[in-house]
Amino acid sequence: MTEHVIAPGAVFASGHPAQKVGETLIKLLDLDKSYGAFHALKNMQFELRAGEVHVLFGENGAGKSTLIQIICGVQGFDNGSYRLFGSEVAAMTPALAHEKGVSIVFQEFSLIPEMTIEENLFLGHEMMRGPRLAKGAMRQKTLAVLDRLGFALDPRAKVRSLRRAHQQMVEIAKALLWDCHVLILDEPTASLTDQEAAQLFNIIEQLREDGLGIVYVSHRMPEI
Repeated sequence: MTEHVIAPGAVFASGHPAQKVGETLIKLLDLDKSYGAFHALKNMQFELRAGEVHVLFGENGAGKSTLIQIICGVQGFDNGSYRLFGSEVAAMTPALAHEKGVSIVFQEFSLIPEMTIEENLFLGHEMMRGPRLAKGAMRQKTLAVLDRLGFALDPRAKVRSLRRAHQQMVEIAKALLWDCHVLILDEPTASLTDQEAAQLFNIIEQLREDGLGIVYVSHRMPEI
């Protein structure tokens, strides 16, 4: 996958050509998913477009988590059709989702507390210059994505030293670092203050204007 440094004002785009606002990114038709006798999803219809915030709203057990796990390849599905950027996806995997620009920020973070922000952003996807780490390029790319999102964070700071809200900012930066068309946020305000949630909503609006398709999972009516 080609790597790009994100410049201020740039649209986050994956290896797939940039999408026009309103263009369909994901389309699920007649999707079924069962766990034994329990039908988590039945004849599910879902469509996400570029420049759209699509809310998945419902109580616990409604199937929200199952749907987003299918979209990002954590879970498979039993029947139905999954189209991504107009092409049929027979079996999505997390690696393929990452390659295609589908990123998710789960409610439970995936950060390593004893590592720095920069190390967490590149964990498993380190940039190399020959046999050595390309530390300068990684620092530049880290600063670019943090600046793009308006996050005043020191790339050298240990994750364990950050407040919960700042850890979430790092998760969002990590999701967007490798070029992203689809961003999924799973209950993103669960542990945020009202002020921190307002900042998150501003970021979501900015990303929507940049042409991302955003799936926002919540069970909180006031947020909607």
